[in-house]
Amino acid sequence: MSAFTARAQNLAKPAEDTDKNITTIGSLGLTVTNFGTIGTRNAYWPSQPSCEYPRGSRIEHMYQGALWVGALSRRTGQIHVSTGSSDRVSITTGKGIEYISLPGTTLSQRSTLSESPYFDPQAVSHQDFLADYWDGVVRDSSAPDQSIPLGIRVHQESYAWNFPFADFFVILNYTIHNAGVDTLDSVYVGLWTNNVVRNTNNVRPATPGYFQHGANGYLDSLRMGYTFDFDGIPTPPAADSYIGIKLLGATPFPRGIDSLGHLGTRTYYNAWRFSSSSGDADYFSPQDDAENILGARSRYERLVASLPQNKIDPLRTQADNMTTLLSTGPFVSLNPGDSVSVVFGVICARKFGTQAARLDTRDQRKTLASNAALCQQAYDGEDLNGNNTLDLGEDLNGNGLLDHYRLPQPPKPPVVRSEVENQNIAIYWDKASAETSIDPISRKLDFEGYRIYRSNAGTDFKDPANLLLTIPLVGEFDKPGNNVGYNTGFGSILLDQARMFPGDTVAYWYRFPPKGVTVSHLNGWQYVYGVSSYDEGDSAAGVSSLESKMVIARVMSGTPPNPGTAKVGVYPNPYYARAAWDASGERTRKLYFTNLPRRCTIRVYTLAGDVVAELSHDAETYTGADIEWFRQFGGSDVPITFSGGEHAWDLITKFDQAIATGLYLFSVKDSDSGEVQTGKFLVIK
Repeated sequence: MSAFTARAQNLAKPAEDTDKNITTIGSLGLTVTNFGTIGTRNAYWPSQPSCEYPRGSRIEHMYQGALWVGALSRRTGQIHVSTGSSDRVSITTGKGIEYISLPGTTLSQRSTLSESPYFDPQAVSHQDFLADYWDGVVRDSSAPDQSIPLGIRVHQESYAWNFPFADFFVILNYTIHNAGVDTLDSVYVGLWTNNVVRNTNNVRPATPGYFQHGANGYLDSLRMGYTFDFDGIPTPPAADSYIGIKLLGATPFPRGIDSLGHLGTRTYYNAWRFSSSSGDADYFSPQDDAENILGARSRYERLVASLPQNKIDPLRTQADNMTTLLSTGPFVSLNPGDSVSVVFGVICARKFGTQAARLDTRDQRKTLASNAALCQQAYDGEDLNGNNTLDLGEDLNGNGLLDHYRLPQPPKPPVVRSEVENQNIAIYWDKASAETSIDPISRKLDFEGYRIYRSNAGTDFKDPANLLLTIPLVGEFDKPGNNVGYNTGFGSILLDQARMFPGDTVAYWYRFPPKGVTVSHLNGWQYVYGVSSYDEGDSAAGVSSLESKMVIARVMSGTPPNPGTAKVGVYPNPYYARAAWDASGERTRKLYFTNLPRRCTIRVYTLAGDVVAELSHDAETYTGADIEWFRQFGGSDVPITFSGGEHAWDLITKFDQAIATGLYLFSVKDSDSGEVQTGKFLVIK
């Protein structure tokens, strides 16, 4: 009896099991665990995403997903399926959660980014998560549907990048190792998912109306199943988004397959109604590894054959709560000590165009298909013909190995710094980061230029899900004298000498707006600037120009700290409820005290002299985090830079009540000089 088999008796999940790791490097926030699941069943919403795209939008795409492995035991002649989770799982008893982390291990992280604390030369992507687990847990051996362990150990790696052309997918690489004493025949591997695409700003997870509103499709040419929000009920519009689950590859290939081009003949797609045993039997939820119970196909039967096409086609034309399974096999027999690797991609995309969500046209799937192709390209790496063999001309890095996940890389993003003044914002960035970057594929210094983006006033809260995907381009500057870009040169943004900031060792050589150009900003409105670098591409390798991650600066223009020469004030005054810069609800209002001293105390009074609010202001530390508007729309990843002389108030009293219509008085006491200034403002609701 092996160590794995010996431990497979009524084990509790160990303390090392974790579901707190999230891909944060790109635009897709996916929770990855070390016990065979992805997603969280929305257990930590809204503080932790299950599968959120774009990150920060609260557009969720997945309830949960899990690895399934099925095989025939040569020793017993029985079929077993090990499932990380399913729609039949019991959170209370743990029944159906059949993987646990290996004793003494936990989920670890590594990165190819030299500036990351997790930098590791062995890393594959900008954010790798690594886990090891096994199926050695039997929770209730007397239960008729309790799965018997196969005796497998799984090494799982997930990969995510921050490149704009690769930040919308996460790759899951599963290596299944036979750690038992039995030979496993007819092995199939699948990824089960309950994809639920919803805008959780409008409908809270697991509340009435959250489920039953998805539709599903399968693109056999891409080996990808997908899900979308069909109708947006109960709070339209529908989430304008897709999630795709794509089979990227396998090593070795399934039996009888010699290339990725033929892998589609060994790819199987299934869907069934969540935990259902009524209606059409083709959509019954499987309840047993090998037996058909109440007319439902078994888990193994789902792994080894697709739904009939006439049962797949209707899934995209009606709303339901379906779970899906994408699988491949059979693999050659796994003798003790043998392994097989299967790789899936989790891919998200905004819908293309403005057609109704329920139509799911080819045009609407255009971005999803493009993103899926880029995900496949990321997996293929040097394997240009998809045959799992290093052929002549494919060894791009010269190490004698066939390397997957070899992405061409844009230049490094610049280091960005902002300077905020009254109705004015300046953005600075460095030379060295981008202009000394060497592409790992071409081995060239191929930097070409910079792009500058800026949001329009108010865009941040009117459509937060779309902000970073649609932020307008306001400037582009590139090297002269070639056939790439506009050949503008950098003279208009290059400083005569580097700008240095106190406590910062970076030399900032570029400034936007350009010389002689004035860009006016509205005080009190949040602006989002983004600066990226891009390269000249590689025409010989068929690679177009690539752009780096956009470095974000959130800024709020306003008056600088006042040494006492300007009178403090309030704006807007009068304040009207439901102003354009507020969001809906009492707690997302704001007005500003302006011309404040560097350190001061602000008090708000009724006409009767009662203190309704007291605010402490420090220009060096103020972030706006004391009110809901900035907590909700300020961005947790990038703090806002303020001018130092302004402080926002949400019109909520110190007794946690919204103030009423009326005239209010205020005082500002300078903490350094003791000087007091007063004023008044009107609130109209």
